Amino acid sequence: MTDDGEPAEPTPASAADLADPPADAGADWALLDTEVVWENPYFSAGYDEYRQPDGAVSRYYWIDPGDFVAVVAETAGGDLLLLEQYDARLDRSLLTVPGGAVDDGESFVDAGVRELREETGFRAGEAELLEVFEPTAWTRMRQAVVYATDLVPGAVDREGGEDIEVFAVPAEEAVAAVRSRDVPFAAPLTSLLVARDEGLL
Repeated sequence: MTDDGEPAEPTPASAADLADPPADAGADWALLDTEVVWENPYFSAGYDEYRQPDGAVSRYYWIDPGDFVAVVAETAGGDLLLLEQYDARLDRSLLTVPGGAVDDGESFVDAGVRELREETGFRAGEAELLEVFEPTAWTRMRQAVVYATDLVPGAVDREGGEDIEVFAVPAEEAVAAVRSRDVPFAAPLTSLLVARDEGLL
């Protein structure tokens, strides 16, 4: 609703119109303070205190777990690698893609190639960065999608506690497989949809 109670109409726009944020975005918001309230080896958590455009002061909480990469890995036969992996944080098994945290100094592509090798044993002859995005406003991290091909099998090098089974799924069935779960996991779903939008699946 508008201020006078009338239904609001959206502004017509094309994708090109929305490619860049408004030049004055955030100009009426004032950052007053930033506090880190908890840290451990895996992430930090805290809040930013802002004065909003209406003058109210509010805290906006966040966590910073570091960047993450997910890998869409395609075999020579046109299959994609999906992982069945138990995650203790969610207390359930996830159907996902290879991936993990980006180490300090690593590029997204290098991290993706490393995670693919560690979790599945496959070495990628070719790998390219498809997309980098921010998954939520709560998390101060970026997530990347890497597409890997020319795979050569080898030994896995998993961390302790990684309970993983690797499957080769026809590329045209991979999205449906991930979506078949009662609650699909975001990392594989987003990554596969990006790859499909790029015409790779």
